[in-house]
Amino acid sequence: MGGIGLVRSQAWIFSGGFAAKFRQLPQSFAPFKAAGEALKFQMTTGLGFGNRFQERLAAVDSGSVRSFGIAGRALPAMLAVAALLFLPACSELPGTGPKSNAVQTHATAGLRSDAALPYALVDISADTIGLLSQPNLITFQGEFTDKRPKPQQVVGVGDVLNISIFEAAPGGLFTPPTAAGARPGNFVDLPAQAVDQKGSIHVPYAGEIPAAARTLPDIQQSIVTRLRNRAIEPQVIVSLNQQFSSVVSVLGDVNTPGVLALNSVGERLLSLIARAGGPKFEAIESYVTLQRDGKRVRVLLSRVVNDPRENIFIRPNDVIFLTREAPTFTALGALNQNVFGFNSEIPFDVETLTLAQAIGKAGGLNDQQSDPSEVYVYRYEDRRLLEKMGVATTRFAYDRIPTIYRVNLRDPSGMLLAAGFQMKTKDVMYVANARVVDYYKLLLLINNTANTASNTANAATNVNTAVKTRW
Repeated sequence: MGGIGLVRSQAWIFSGGFAAKFRQLPQSFAPFKAAGEALKFQMTTGLGFGNRFQERLAAVDSGSVRSFGIAGRALPAMLAVAALLFLPACSELPGTGPKSNAVQTHATAGLRSDAALPYALVDISADTIGLLSQPNLITFQGEFTDKRPKPQQVVGVGDVLNISIFEAAPGGLFTPPTAAGARPGNFVDLPAQAVDQKGSIHVPYAGEIPAAARTLPDIQQSIVTRLRNRAIEPQVIVSLNQQFSSVVSVLGDVNTPGVLALNSVGERLLSLIARAGGPKFEAIESYVTLQRDGKRVRVLLSRVVNDPRENIFIRPNDVIFLTREAPTFTALGALNQNVFGFNSEIPFDVETLTLAQAIGKAGGLNDQQSDPSEVYVYRYEDRRLLEKMGVATTRFAYDRIPTIYRVNLRDPSGMLLAAGFQMKTKDVMYVANARVVDYYKLLLLINNTANTASNTANAATNVNTAVKTRW
């Protein structure tokens, strides 16, 4: 009964397809054909399985196994061959999704292509580390070369102006005689004037006055010139009531996003962010995107905070957008952090990160698996940078070129090069396996297969012995 109990405990791994595979064996494998028939059963009829299996094994024991002269010695090898025939029945085993052949077979339409993506391969060496050690080539100061504030504030369409007109004596154009004692200074405040779509304002007795793109003193002088022959030594003061033309939009991950008016002295980037309530998240986790005149530049906020040159002056109609996106890199391959079968997207946690630091964050190279001479960094690199390093880029159609950087850590200077190489967000770091690992995997597969065949042969022997002992 012990042998039968063992078979029953393992019976769930077999199906009717296994017996069919046994029937396809040559005639010399008659013992296994009989055993395959014995293993054909339904999981719901387990009570009847024992009797049928015992009958089959009795037939095998009484005739065909004894007639097969080398069965005793060759049984493990034969079972291993038979096990290979079971592979198509692996569809009955548990899984997490469809197999690749099922996906391809049931596709209604598609496009199959083996075309490889062209890329540039660059060795990290003494010739290239000078450019690759620069943290970030894209900066506000580099993209927006005019860093000076506008010298004077000008009026624009939509701005609302306050206008006050003074006369030297009462009884003038705007100040009647009776008002002299009651209104010292002999002045009048006109209703607020909005600059219309033509860029003009209208002043009584002065007519239409051009105002757009002019400074407040220029507008004052134009009004005085128009009233000089009508009013008594007129003087005019023009001030800004509401400003709608010199504004900046501050949006995204700030505490109080909105449209802010620029003051007359000029304001810098961090000043506008502060007026919008400041960033919601840490500077290392926030990117600042500045849009100006059709150009869009994106810089890490911590860079602006730490480098005063990046805190540039803001122009009217600029758009400032803050987004939360912590810089990260992906670590793949033979790294200690991936020993347990998972790969990781790892945050920088600092403003700048070197390749050596990235390897450290990933737990270092796996001593039993990695090839230190094959450490790679994948990224889409700027065409201009590759051209500076002497890479021929004429065969690439786009400005962002797929690039693979390689460093050899077996070289004594390799770690120094890795300590200078600057990682960028969304980089993929990959450490290749040593070549001997493939041989190790093959030997492991052979060993596991041999053990499985040996265990199967032992189980069959135990069952046969148990049946003979019982009957």
